[in-house]
Amino acid sequence: MNQETIRDPGQQDLAGLFSRLRRHLPISIAIVAAMLVLAYVGTKLMTPKYTASAQLQYAPSETLARDAGTGGTRPLGDQEREAAISSQLQIVNSLPVAKQVLQDKAVANNPRVREMAKAMDPSGQSLDALAAALLANVSAARVGQTPLFTISYTDQSPLDAARIANAFSRAYLVVQAQQKAGTEDGGKTDASKQLALLAQRARDADAAVAAYRLRNNIVTDPTAVNSGIDLNTINSELAGARGEAAQAAARGAASGSTVISGGIDTTALSSLRQQRAEAARDLAGLSARYGDRNPQVIDARQRVAELDKSVDREMASVSRSVRAESDAARARAASIESSLAQTRGQLASNVRAGVELAELQRRADAARQLYTNLLATVGQQNTNLAIVQPDAQIMVAAVPPIAPSSPRLAINLLVGFALGVAIALALAYLRERWSQTINTIDDIQRLLGVDFLNSIPTLTSAIDKPRTKDPAEAVILHPMSSYAEAFRSLATTLIFDAREAKTEGGRVIGVTSALPREGKTTTTTSMARVLAMASTKVAIIDADLRRRSVTQAMCPDAPIGWTNALNGEATLRDVMITDQTGAVILPITPGAEKSQRIFETEAFKDMLATLRREFEVILIDTAPVLAVVDTRTMIPQLDSLALLTHWRRTPVKAVRAALHQIETVGGSVAGVAMTMVNLKTQAQSGYGDASYYYTDMKEYYVSN
Repeated sequence: MNQETIRDPGQQDLAGLFSRLRRHLPISIAIVAAMLVLAYVGTKLMTPKYTASAQLQYAPSETLARDAGTGGTRPLGDQEREAAISSQLQIVNSLPVAKQVLQDKAVANNPRVREMAKAMDPSGQSLDALAAALLANVSAARVGQTPLFTISYTDQSPLDAARIANAFSRAYLVVQAQQKAGTEDGGKTDASKQLALLAQRARDADAAVAAYRLRNNIVTDPTAVNSGIDLNTINSELAGARGEAAQAAARGAASGSTVISGGIDTTALSSLRQQRAEAARDLAGLSARYGDRNPQVIDARQRVAELDKSVDREMASVSRSVRAESDAARARAASIESSLAQTRGQLASNVRAGVELAELQRRADAARQLYTNLLATVGQQNTNLAIVQPDAQIMVAAVPPIAPSSPRLAINLLVGFALGVAIALALAYLRERWSQTINTIDDIQRLLGVDFLNSIPTLTSAIDKPRTKDPAEAVILHPMSSYAEAFRSLATTLIFDAREAKTEGGRVIGVTSALPREGKTTTTTSMARVLAMASTKVAIIDADLRRRSVTQAMCPDAPIGWTNALNGEATLRDVMITDQTGAVILPITPGAEKSQRIFETEAFKDMLATLRREFEVILIDTAPVLAVVDTRTMIPQLDSLALLTHWRRTPVKAVRAALHQIETVGGSVAGVAMTMVNLKTQAQSGYGDASYYYTDMKEYYVSN
């Protein structure tokens, strides 16, 4: 029944994918709900902002352009009017209008405007920074295709929003009138636009000068650098330092001679040499008088030797002092040379920077001069402003809004919902891929390449009100339930698979798992009981030598076990214990785990042969495959082997490892059965599994 190929995961249909997604529905709902809560709380914590709008109408009384051939005026065409209205919207968002708004002291002193301006200018006093702060919150939009347009301003205060929106409307009319007053020169140029352009050019030129100064780190006038630096003085210092270094080098070269000139103290050395000369004279006199072996001569010779060592040590000390003086002199000379090189480089750099800076400064001065000249011309036109009317008028003044324009709760909730769904989908994908477990028939066939045997449900999910908490006892108290039916189905499948074996007598069926606590004991005992209740002669062998799970669950007080029968300490009949359903249990006693390779002995094989002659089915509860080697050594004696896996818990890699270990000894499994399946959950998200149709089959079962 083993399948050799693994199905392509891409073969799963849309319903299967949706079913997999439903497994993660609780956590997905929690994530979406959390994101909605965060969106709601974030919206409530955000500072509300209000937008006030003033409505204006563009209605020029006469054309802004004059016919070149006549002195009269003509009405604006449709395209010209459209272009004119578009240009007015640009004017609203221009710097001159913002600066005109700042003429209102209440606006200029607005704390929020000044706070925004500090982001561009730390002082918060720059007119350009204040104007930019205003323009960041103002907008102008046309109302459909009408000549109406709105000027809107957004602020945390509804009163300030209305005040500044009205101030922008008035400032726009002033600037628009000024522009109109500057169009008398044949309509070819607009003085106000040119003035703004020249002002911008002047600012750009000044900005270029400032940027160049900043880029080249020019703080003072570069032409004044020479006054602070006296290269002759540095050269003189360098020459002196080099002379001192040469003298120090000469003293260092002479440090081994008898006489050292310079600033080194040689008094101690001279004293030692004098003492050595006197000691040598004494030695010579004593040697001539008494001979070389006289004690006084020997003492005198030692005295001379000690003085020689002292002289050598003092000479070494003097030499080190001379070398240190020489090194210090060379270091000072090198430092002065470095300072001289840096000074020369700085002087050359400042000269070059001064030339370029002077050129930039001349351009800035020229731009300012042009701006000043045109400003004087514009001043002459200001007398006309009293009689010139703007081409727009305020239709509806801005009023303080009642409701905030942002944040918008509905939009934030929608964004939170979308983010929650995205995070939930990503998390579901990661959970599916992070640690794969067995969930459905499709998982067993697709990921393991073996047959699916059956799903063993949990007691509480299969029986609404169970009369016992013992899963093995529930098959007795609820024999017609879906819980008991699951064990009958699994037993039937294994019996039919075991009949393919070329053996005589009863069928030996092993039940194992990859890891501990996957329901082997419950499954084995429950299958034995449902078979016994159906009048099948069945025996259970507790072959888990270390945990003795069947023995602990069904006959914990058993005095002897089947290992005692193998050792000749009792007969097999003495070991057998009959369950209330008629199933026979072969328990195991403590200490059996010490038996060496018991499942490969002839005695164990003979015991199975005896059981085959007496029983129709022999169920063996084995140890986990990955835990110990016992199950693999028993495989040659089995007619069929079922591998159990804990639903949604046992990693696929663990099951694959167990299958691999079974195959290494030449064995195979009849298939894989899932244990501890929650039928209610599986009925909602276990697409492809028989439990998915649990609600449709529920009427066939009786829980009580």
